[in-house]
Amino acid sequence: MPLYTGLEFTKIFTFDGSSTYTDVTLEAQSPAGTSFAVLGGAAHYLYLGHDERFDMAVFDVDVPGVLGALTWQYYNGSAWTTFVPGTARLIHDPDASDYGKIFDFMKDGVEIFPVNMLSDWATVAINSITKYWVRVTAASVTTAPTIKRIQMRPINAYCSTKDIFNLLQLTNISDTTDFTTSTIPSKITVEQYIEAVQSKIDYNTRKSWRPNYIAEEYHDFNLNGFKLRRNDAYKLLSVQIWNGADWDDKNEGRTKDFFLTPDVGIVYFSRYFLLPARFQSYNAPVWRFGGGEFTNPIRVRYLAGRDVNMNPMEAGLIHDIAKKLTAVDVLRSSDFGQFTVSGTDRVQLLQKIDGWSREAEEKLDSLRAWEIF
Repeated sequence: MPLYTGLEFTKIFTFDGSSTYTDVTLEAQSPAGTSFAVLGGAAHYLYLGHDERFDMAVFDVDVPGVLGALTWQYYNGSAWTTFVPGTARLIHDPDASDYGKIFDFMKDGVEIFPVNMLSDWATVAINSITKYWVRVTAASVTTAPTIKRIQMRPINAYCSTKDIFNLLQLTNISDTTDFTTSTIPSKITVEQYIEAVQSKIDYNTRKSWRPNYIAEEYHDFNLNGFKLRRNDAYKLLSVQIWNGADWDDKNEGRTKDFFLTPDVGIVYFSRYFLLPARFQSYNAPVWRFGGGEFTNPIRVRYLAGRDVNMNPMEAGLIHDIAKKLTAVDVLRSSDFGQFTVSGTDRVQLLQKIDGWSREAEEKLDSLRAWEIF
């Protein structure tokens, strides 16, 4: 495991439904790599694998796919188990064409793998490579999609269970180098502690150092553009304008309809729009804020968050905060007193807990101070 878990799958295979696995890992990891086809037939599979558990996949689509019903599965230790991904639950607008639907490979998008539904997720060897895998297949294929890039979000993005194991110096009293299913606490329990700490860091700092999917955000119209509510937006997935009956997709690009300036989180319209009205009139002068007759006529979906791997000013702080706050949770919940007080400079357990808590809170304050509202 690297010091900071990355945002790339460690192994991706396509499978032709017969006997051939094709390794497309490097193409999927490269922002400017060669596009590759997936799900070329009804019995084909796309396998996404990583060393640790993950809960999101981000797809950059080159050629849109036209596919039948998709089936997502994970391995539960004895068999492949079908589950319903989480993206469909994030769309609450009944007027949306993708209301209640999962990601369909028709355009750039995200699929979510709910951790609570994959609670018995286990590693398995695919093409002799043992990872945590999810796989997807299509009931029918009219047009096979081609993909430019696939990224992921690890469940533990800010530190790993092995980091906690090392901080507590448990390697001195154990033959293992990480928590396992048989340790107390178990690896999954420590992962849950890390998840809670990550949420605390994001909440307290109003920042995030992992990908976050904003599925629905609505804005009133402005002739020039609008500001996203997340300051750390880095990729727009769609910008749509309500026409009174449906959502019209707009195209990204300075020579097209809109573009994003990530440093300030503003979406600018590349050209002026005359918003639709039910009657053959325009009910707001173009020099006034807004236009058209509909309230909140803009719907946007995007990804937000900073890459902890590419943020040297804050990465070390985030890693240290996550480690120490998680270690405090472990110490408070499990009896490690006889092991964690050792060496010539003996520090009592309660002193360790208090010291780590204070250090972490001070660093959280410093991260808050860097934010400008």
